[in-house]
Amino acid sequence: MNLQRIAVKFFVTPDPRAPVDLEPFVPLFHRVIQQAGFEGLLVDVADYAHVTEGPGVMLIGHDVDYAIDATGGRVGLLVTRKRCGPLPLGEALLDTLRKALIAVRVLEADAASGLRFATDAFELQLLDRLAAPNDADGFAAVRAAIAPAVEKLFGDAGCELTRAHSEDARKPLAVAVAAREAIAAEALLQRLGAAPPRAQAQSPWDIEVDELKRLRDSGADFVLIDVREVREYETCNLGGDLVPLGSLAGRLGDFDREAHTIVHCKTGGRSAKAVAALREAGFEKAWNLRGGILAWIERIDPSLTKY
Repeated sequence: MNLQRIAVKFFVTPDPRAPVDLEPFVPLFHRVIQQAGFEGLLVDVADYAHVTEGPGVMLIGHDVDYAIDATGGRVGLLVTRKRCGPLPLGEALLDTLRKALIAVRVLEADAASGLRFATDAFELQLLDRLAAPNDADGFAAVRAAIAPAVEKLFGDAGCELTRAHSEDARKPLAVAVAAREAIAAEALLQRLGAAPPRAQAQSPWDIEVDELKRLRDSGADFVLIDVREVREYETCNLGGDLVPLGSLAGRLGDFDREAHTIVHCKTGGRSAKAVAALREAGFEKAWNLRGGILAWIERIDPSLTKY
């Protein structure tokens, strides 16, 4: 059985129906993008917190979306896999569960979140309605397809699979999966394979925004290079020398190869490339500002314009 769009939802504990302050998740998800904290190519953040029992705050990705979702009046982490390719449903489910559990680990470790998630149960949503109709036959086919996957996840603890939303065939087919005993997220991740670190480096020469602030506050001698475009610089800047990434190669002679040099962009990707080029050109004291100017705004100076 092959579907292209599936989603899993881990619910907030102890009470998923209790109201949750969604405001902290906009900057939190921006930090996740900057730090590559979740799996997948992450693109942007969308705020639907004003929608009652709606999608909440979403982290939009190329292949997978993450959301603190309140649909149906129950708050949880909803992870939607948008492109499953040729993967059979069971394999796609395991991969989506791994992504979701990594996200659970990141969110629970972030003090701004304040949330905990029940990992001994989740809801699987089958979003291809023609391939998985919300009826008894559709549920039976899905149950058979995912049984080996949930057995791998919950092991000897065993689990129960029931059809959710069976009262309304217009809704996508959903399956409630519940283990018979509590299992920690880390234990489940180990069963699903190695998980990447919570925050991956953007280059071998990263520094944090806190270090840049310390250098500024101490009056240290260093060069700050901004490799964004002119329009970005005009929106907000840290006062660095503007050298768009595309023109960097032609401007190397403008800077001292022996100087302590810090490079930044919007989120750290372009500046990581710039630092690699500078290091190759002999700038042995060139460093990348991890998370870019958005990390600076988030953690150091929120008065600057975020874009």
